[in-house]
Amino acid sequence: MDLTEFLADECVLPAMTAGSKTEAVAELAAPLAAHLGLNPSVLVDILMAREALGSTAVGNGCAVPHGKVPGLAAPVLAVGRSPAGLDFDAADNELCKLFFLILTPEGGACLHLKLLAQTAKRIRDPNFRAGLLAAPDLPGMLQVLAAP
Repeated sequence: MDLTEFLADECVLPAMTAGSKTEAVAELAAPLAAHLGLNPSVLVDILMAREALGSTAVGNGCAVPHGKVPGLAAPVLAVGRSPAGLDFDAADNELCKLFFLILTPEGGACLHLKLLAQTAKRIRDPNFRAGLLAAPDLPGMLQVLAAP
């Protein structure tokens, strides 16, 4: 499964400025909401409700906020990079610098799990993480994301 098939270029944020978990979720949700024609606060509410269950920080400076959106036609993804990093309540206490926001249709549990699994697989690769952190700009990040 190629993550880029669910990713619009405008949903890749190479220089996030958020200073908190809520701000990061809102910053990532904004381009997705615009892309989908949805209210960004609805997406933030869905994602923060999931965060209330437990942090989606997965270690190694990465977080995968995710949620199921009623009425969503197909899965979508946003990717962000926070050069400074921010506290996302990670179990390893590392600041998160890479974010992979996943939204799936409400009834798509199987696809939701597949996207989470594929994202986790990519995140485990230190070369993938290093490539995203070192990419100089949006085209560079897109190239790393598209690489097998």
